[in-house]
Amino acid sequence: MKLLSSVSVTAEKLIEITAKLASRMHVEDEEFEKVVSLGMLEIAKATATAVATHISREANGLIYCNLCSKGPFTKKGMFLHITRVHRDEVKALLEEELRARLKGLKST
Repeated sequence: MKLLSSVSVTAEKLIEITAKLASRMHVEDEEFEKVVSLGMLEIAKATATAVATHISREANGLIYCNLCSKGPFTKKGMFLHITRVHRDEVKALLEEELRARLKGLKST
């Protein structure tokens, strides 16, 4: 049995929200509140936003994947592309970003 760290579990929960943000879909605070505690809310939002900015780009109103340079995608198409093709990559990016942000909190 594989033990997962809390960072890994949180990252897994944030994948779909991050994919929505990268797809230029609107995400309500309630969606974050369903997956993280109130104490982690701001960190989770900042982390998901930072990773979403990294994994997609918009040019002339069209959405492209920065991870594999494919596109253009519709919002739904980009969401499906990220969650099906790049799920593991997005999780790794989220874990890395979460660890960096949490490490920054401990040092202050």
